[in-house]
Amino acid sequence: MRKTILKSKSTPAKQIIVIGDIEMGAGNLTDDFISDKALSQLIHSFAEKKHPIDLVLNGDTLDFLKCPYLDPHTNKLTYPRHITAAISLGKLKLIYEAHKRVFSALNSFVSSPHHHLYFIIGNHDHDLFFPEIKETLKQLLDNKKSYENIHFPGLHYHKNNVWVEHGQQYDFICRVNFRNLFVSYKGEHILNFPWMAFGLISQFMDMKEEHPFLERIFPRQLLFSLHRMVLKKISLRSLGYFLKSVLYFPFRYYSDPTYSFPSWLFSEFYRRIMHNHWDIDEIMGSFRRKKASKTKAKIFVLGHIHRKHIDERRKQTIIHPGSWRDEYILDAKKRTLVPKKKHYVQITLQENDEPSYEVPEYPIERTAFLFDEVRKNELAYVYLAAKEEEFVLRFDKSEAKKE
Repeated sequence: MRKTILKSKSTPAKQIIVIGDIEMGAGNLTDDFISDKALSQLIHSFAEKKHPIDLVLNGDTLDFLKCPYLDPHTNKLTYPRHITAAISLGKLKLIYEAHKRVFSALNSFVSSPHHHLYFIIGNHDHDLFFPEIKETLKQLLDNKKSYENIHFPGLHYHKNNVWVEHGQQYDFICRVNFRNLFVSYKGEHILNFPWMAFGLISQFMDMKEEHPFLERIFPRQLLFSLHRMVLKKISLRSLGYFLKSVLYFPFRYYSDPTYSFPSWLFSEFYRRIMHNHWDIDEIMGSFRRKKASKTKAKIFVLGHIHRKHIDERRKQTIIHPGSWRDEYILDAKKRTLVPKKKHYVQITLQENDEPSYEVPEYPIERTAFLFDEVRKNELAYVYLAAKEEEFVLRFDKSEAKKE
């Protein structure tokens, strides 16, 4: 299997482009995606091609999870725990308004009959399970109203010896419960998130607004070693939520299914609290055992883990291209924050249907920041990073509140 750029100038029979973990939000302080200019330019470059292209957006494309909802009665941004289709549609409207440039590029892409767009569901965009969200997305993206080029295959894409999946199913605190995608509460049909997602919505959005930059910094263990105050806040908040979830919420909100605590999570969450482990676990090993070994494909592309990594073996290759969020690597010696590079996966098929791949970097000019200066004034650097990428934040911190 070749992974270098094809030297032949002949038109490929087909290309499969995979972009993951974009996480477009409402343009507020919980929205970590600011690369609208770069991503829209990249998508437009695909739109200009004449050959068949499948553009696969590999989960967490739309960050419904951290996106607020604009309450029409109070005109305030809130973070509801109970997500109905109407609330999801309200969130989608905010995401669209904040990132029209990307939506316009996607519209241009699907205007060609040879170009197909696929939305894979990740752990931040469970709202795609709502039929109303799928229909509205089609309306936003396809002026022709044919909708034949926009697809929602669920958790994976599998064509031409290529398998694409976000990967939350191999991270058991984030995986989708297909037996209960929705639950009923007070006569409403609401999303049944994993327990951790409910905790994020109800307990940590105010902290995310207070520290809007810190979640963008990796590795987390190094970050916490240099910022003990935030580690203490996260640990205490998590421990409190854990204890309430076991000892208080099931009794106080016994009729609310979103407060039920799965007993099998007890040991895992306890382990994370004790070890200050607040990052996503590796999933490649689990994926290789559970899926890759049983699936007929030569190239697998995963998301979820926001790091570029390629595991190439004789018969199969597994690729993590990384995230398109605004993220940084913390250099411990220089105490600088170096912006992560943006990558995507480009798979080319010739007439024999044999896939070859490359993982190109899309160039974005950014400035390295001093960690200690960011720590003093996170909000200023959120705005500075957005300015460097010509992205305009839409909401002031004071406009959002928890429900």
